Amino acid sequence: MPQSTSSPSDRRKRPDPLPIQRTREHRALSPQELVLWLRSHQSGMAERWLLEIRSRVQGLGEGESELLREFATLMTSFLPEGLDVYRDQAMPLFHQAAELYGHLAAVRGLAAGEAVEEVQLLREVILRYLYRHPPASGQGLGLRELLQLSRLVDHAVTHTSIGHTDTLFFNLFQGNGVPEGPTPEILNEVRDQLQALRQELASLQSLEDVEPDLQ
Repeated sequence: MPQSTSSPSDRRKRPDPLPIQRTREHRALSPQELVLWLRSHQSGMAERWLLEIRSRVQGLGEGESELLREFATLMTSFLPEGLDVYRDQAMPLFHQAAELYGHLAAVRGLAAGEAVEEVQLLREVILRYLYRHPPASGQGLGLRELLQLSRLVDHAVTHTSIGHTDTLFFNLFQGNGVPEGPTPEILNEVRDQLQALRQELASLQSLEDVEPDLQ
């Protein structure tokens, strides 16, 4: 069997392997960091969502426009709460807000698909914000976090559709037919319900503020 002709000194002269270049690993966001990111961009996302809705609607009255602003502000305020410690209490309120949005959409004369499309715009706004305003350097958004955010929008879509369908069914059952448009009375009624939801949300947020002091 042939013997190797390389001497020990030859082997010692061989260059060391090139060092492996390792990219810096990104730490995934903690749940609380994601909640804080959502809160820090809530007002901007609400405004962007409202602009997207308005750009697709013709002949939007002043009362309707202001009410849509209140919806955008409230529903984006529920996003961080839907991932925080009082999620079980926040989600039913979020569902009510979405159903109320569907109710208003039916009164505005929108088809079910149009109402859902308006809410789907929120998903696009969230993704755009993640791209343009990513979390702090060194923190990455994983698949789990993306799915959590997407599921929140899915909840809104589902309950918007429920609210829209319930309104049409109720009007047909009462013999009122398809709504011709929101009256001042309807707008005031929706506004009152939004105010009640805002108050309940504020109560939850006050509990979250107290929670760290109890630990």
